[in-house]
Amino acid sequence: MKSARFVKVAWFAAALAAFAAGKATALPFNDDMVDVQKRTGLIMREKAEGTVAIGMSDYYVASREDAEKLVNPLQGDPTSTANGKRLFTVNCQPCHGDISKKPYAPGPVGAKALQTPPDLTSDAYKTRTEGSIYATIHFGIRLMPGHGWKLSPTEHWDIVNYVKSQQAVN
Repeated sequence: MKSARFVKVAWFAAALAAFAAGKATALPFNDDMVDVQKRTGLIMREKAEGTVAIGMSDYYVASREDAEKLVNPLQGDPTSTANGKRLFTVNCQPCHGDISKKPYAPGPVGAKALQTPPDLTSDAYKTRTEGSIYATIHFGIRLMPGHGWKLSPTEHWDIVNYVKSQQAVN
């Protein structure tokens, strides 16, 4: 009769071999504590008003009005536009859809939203300044959440450049 320890070691070794061979997608770790840990924001206190976290001053924009006055330092940069396409695909396309294709169709998330996300290549959005698009990405608007916490200023400008490039084409 095999001991319980031997059975566990043998099972783990078999699972590890299957994982190494590409036949398994995860190691057989115990996940019984996954849903008991507190999520971000539930443990930490609210930040003090008027403060910026250490190391975050480069990302800080005080208000939407301040963001709308910003000038795009990467305007017309083809590398920035290519990065913007990648970032738009990951962060924006699920709601706004593929803005490089016509006719406009919202993405899978946007199709189920309470309000259809706007076609960013329509005439109404072509007149928006680059700072206005930056502010919308950073702070959000109506049903769109802000992504200022998630994207660096350079990534904001990359997305702005991609959106503006698609507006020029369409």
